[in-house]
Amino acid sequence: MTDIEMLQAVQNPDLDAETLDLMSKSENPFVRMRVAAHPNTSTQTLIELSNDDSAYVLEFVCEHLNTPENVLVKLSEYEQFAYWIGGNPNTPVSILEKLSQDEEENTRSSVAVNPNTPLDILERLKNDENEDVREAVKKNPKFKE
Repeated sequence: MTDIEMLQAVQNPDLDAETLDLMSKSENPFVRMRVAAHPNTSTQTLIELSNDDSAYVLEFVCEHLNTPENVLVKLSEYEQFAYWIGGNPNTPVSILEKLSQDEEENTRSSVAVNPNTPLDILERLKNDENEDVREAVKKNPKFKE
């Protein structure tokens, strides 16, 4: 399959995990990025893609709902992925706590909308200096004013 054929095929929402796994081995980073973003990509494929050399691929791995906790912990060591990790419901509370104090307001906003962010963190973020962070807290299903 050519790169163009793979890029077209990966747009199919019904594409199976096995085909996505095969496509994840493409040399083309755009194909790997689309695989990392596809909802049917398996946990195992995401684990393999977590070692990719493309930051774009890694961003999609960080936000994918099938990405396991241990991969998110590993990738949280890199500041450039904080925003995506902060919004992933699989992110452990210890990482959410750290990211909730990040200097970047976008990262704090990402943590604020994460449905697994504990109430004590949300309570702190509702008083954040940044208005966007405060507004993001209001969008969290756990938060009640």
